Amino acid sequence: MDSLGMRIRKLRKEKKLTLEALAADRLTKGMLSQIENDKAKPSMESLDYIAERLGVKASELLEQVASSDIRHLLEQVEAMFAEAELGDAKHHQHLVDIIHPYIDDLPLSYEAGRLLYIYANAQYVAGLTTWEQPLQQARQIFKEINLWSHWFKTYMLQLGILSENRRYDEAYHCILQVKAEIDLENYQLDSRDMGKLAYYISIFQLAIGEHEAGKKLINETIEHAHQNQLFYHIDDLYRIGSYCAMIDGDFEQADQMMMKLEQYRIFVEQADVDAFIYVLKAHYYNNYKEEYEQALVEIEQLHALTNSTKIDKNFYYAEKGKSLYLLGRYSEALAAFNHLTEIPILIVHPYDLLSMNECFSYKALCYAQFGELTTAYEIAKTAYMDSKGLVDLPYKQKIEETYFKIKAQIDSRQ
Repeated sequence: MDSLGMRIRKLRKEKKLTLEALAADRLTKGMLSQIENDKAKPSMESLDYIAERLGVKASELLEQVASSDIRHLLEQVEAMFAEAELGDAKHHQHLVDIIHPYIDDLPLSYEAGRLLYIYANAQYVAGLTTWEQPLQQARQIFKEINLWSHWFKTYMLQLGILSENRRYDEAYHCILQVKAEIDLENYQLDSRDMGKLAYYISIFQLAIGEHEAGKKLINETIEHAHQNQLFYHIDDLYRIGSYCAMIDGDFEQADQMMMKLEQYRIFVEQADVDAFIYVLKAHYYNNYKEEYEQALVEIEQLHALTNSTKIDKNFYYAEKGKSLYLLGRYSEALAAFNHLTEIPILIVHPYDLLSMNECFSYKALCYAQFGELTTAYEIAKTAYMDSKGLVDLPYKQKIEETYFKIKAQIDSRQ
């Protein structure tokens, strides 16, 4: 950590000033040299003079971490954070190592809050269990300086971490506490953040099995978004609303939601939105309409986008393999399923997890079709175990049926 003398010398060199130029007629070159080498302490009068000559405030020189250093550090860290890939523990550990020396001496500022937020995020991705404290520190800083959107964002990170670890009850309790605090203290969040709040409440209601309450809030949030022309998360709301309608067997509502989603796609012209629409429609035709050829049409449109979007290719192979299996084209299905290796990293909601695990169950059935029961059993068991504890949906029933069916086939051979 830089000392006072080191900060003065560093700023002097940045200003391209010699010792004589900085000292001028108020200090001697020798005294200034002793100050820079921490062999002498300047008086407050001298410190004010040095600060004025350097174009900073005396308080900044006295800070254990200078504001200019904090800003420079944040610029460096923001660039690295933006480049970091999801799940890259090594890259995030490097971020932790860079920020760590400054953590105990951060001032009350936006830059400090943002550094703590990134530090907490990086700690979690790096596999460290100490992420909560810096996140709470960031939250407190943003609260004290009235940056409510950033305060709220710290909760969004916490909810994401809880979801990834399938602690849905805790996440739901957390978001309800956030809402209660906002209502009690009358925090001034903007309309977009209030929309996010409703969105997160609804998806966690669905995650813990409060299907009707979650579905109702999704419909209300969509209506509110249209009334106020605020469309943040609207594509996610339509997608989840479509899922809810499909599960209820309300295909008229599902069709209407997907039509609205199509209209939104035309409006925003984003390839990622297109991609998730094709996944949704392929799922709809496979699971609910039994129109497997049409599902293949949708999924091949997704394939055309996989090189121009960040969408995980596992989505493509999951629905394609399922379509081909249901069409009885088992060899082609197995070829597709051999590319289905894992659940995409961003999948954390029970609805999506169960949907993907159902595809792994079809992969297991495909192997069983060719008599490879040991492989089929391992895949089916993994999907079954991964789905235990999640909310009950039709996908879960298929996963369980597949596991016990293949298990019975193996048991009968023993």
